[in-house]
Amino acid sequence: MTTMTLRIALSVLAKSSPFSVKTVTQRSMDDFDILKEQLFIEQDIERDFTKLLSSLRDNEIVFLCGSSGDGKSEILTRHYQAFGGKYSFHLDATHSFSPHQSAIEALDELFDRRQENCRPLILGINIGMLANYAKEGAEHHAEIREIIECFLSQGSRSVDGFHFLDFEQYPKFQFCKEEATYSTFAKELMVKLTRQDDKNLFYQYACQDEAAGRDLQLIANFKLLSRESVQEVIITQLFKARLIKDQFITTRALLDFLHHLLLRPGHLFDNLYVGDENELVQRLADFDPVRMHTQKLDQFVLRYELALPDPELDEFIEALARVHILFDRQDIKGGEAASLIRLFSLIRHEALGNDYHHGYRSEFNEDLLEAYAKVWTLHKEYNGSIECKVALRNFYNNEFIAAVQRYANRNAPELVMVKDELFLGEFGTVKLVAPVELKGDYESIQKRHDLNNAQFLAYLKAFDKPLEPIAISLNLFELIYKLNRGYRPNKYDKNAIVLLDEIVEQVTEVAKSSASLKFYEGRQTYMVKLDDGMIAVSGVA
Repeated sequence: MTTMTLRIALSVLAKSSPFSVKTVTQRSMDDFDILKEQLFIEQDIERDFTKLLSSLRDNEIVFLCGSSGDGKSEILTRHYQAFGGKYSFHLDATHSFSPHQSAIEALDELFDRRQENCRPLILGINIGMLANYAKEGAEHHAEIREIIECFLSQGSRSVDGFHFLDFEQYPKFQFCKEEATYSTFAKELMVKLTRQDDKNLFYQYACQDEAAGRDLQLIANFKLLSRESVQEVIITQLFKARLIKDQFITTRALLDFLHHLLLRPGHLFDNLYVGDENELVQRLADFDPVRMHTQKLDQFVLRYELALPDPELDEFIEALARVHILFDRQDIKGGEAASLIRLFSLIRHEALGNDYHHGYRSEFNEDLLEAYAKVWTLHKEYNGSIECKVALRNFYNNEFIAAVQRYANRNAPELVMVKDELFLGEFGTVKLVAPVELKGDYESIQKRHDLNNAQFLAYLKAFDKPLEPIAISLNLFELIYKLNRGYRPNKYDKNAIVLLDEIVEQVTEVAKSSASLKFYEGRQTYMVKLDDGMIAVSGVA
């Protein structure tokens, strides 16, 4: 019998593990089942699912919707054991009942059976398959198809005995004022995996391996992951991937990601950003602190690669060796400076040795994300109070509106320092400009909290005329911030630029109806006004 080690125990996390997907089978539990159960976290969607199953009536249908790997099968398997004798379960809507049957035909048959036996039907289904059935299902199931279409277009959770629970509506990563983390799910999972508790089997195996001097780099990775502030840095990077890369993170993907962090050849701080075989790590590569190239970090790399004397760094590296993180300044290898920068970033809030790494802590601040979180929360909680309005007005006037005007007037240097004027076009040596009064539409913000965990909607008025709301993602938020500090957009900003162009187009349409226009020609400025049907022209040198 193979002796259980931490490396073997952690195999239950891998995407390739047979335990990554559960099926309804009857067999006795073994050690790997116990390890997997130890990591179990009841999610909000499962709590709602359990409550719903307790109140179902005949002929009702529950659609548990999501993406591959989000945990539908595990939830359905657990509840099949409790409700299998009372309800009809279909764990995977991509499966058919015979080799020559399509998944759509299998769903038709499933709904036919429901009409015959009247038992409530519990169905696990991917959103893509749900959309396919709405288009291609049998005509005699037109009612079901229409209700599915209603859910897909409007997000209705319950309609006439049809219930939809969608993992997308239960995000694992989100802004939450009540929590000190961007993901309570990911945080709880890391804590369950690494907590220093004699009841934690993973921790027991780690202690056994360390005592035997076995797999010490893995032990170092495991201990790093057990540190709370390290967990938060990792969660923050994952949330940035969700916001900036629009990366959907399933339970299975998160488990496989942890497997990669711990078991790949490198240390955890390198594995976090290096590894083409892991999808999440591919997304995180753009956030690699090595790419920051600040003056202070570049100077550190230069000093390290030139092996210049640094007694405090030597002392710090000795402390790292005591926790099985090895760097040899006597035999400097290419890339070690990059690895140290990643380590400095990962343990920025941790005490270790002489805390040499704290000298670089300010280089890794998440100021942009924190500012975005603040404005996102202000939109979510806006109640019309003076305090809330003042806080939001700071964003709208000093950042959003200022950036829109800077971008609209980018081809008219004369207007860089001018507020409330919009460049409309150039005719020879003359530039045509219209006055425009932009301000936040706080009434609409209070009425409509149109946001999700990846964006919020900003509302503007031009001459008191409400404009169409604009979705502000972290990408666009960053561009707004940079535009106000002299940044010139390039081809890599094209997605955010499209949104800015939409705003400018809306404002331009309103500005064109203005009763006055300005013409700039060299140092001359001409004002043209429509007054009681008469055109009045004035010029100022």
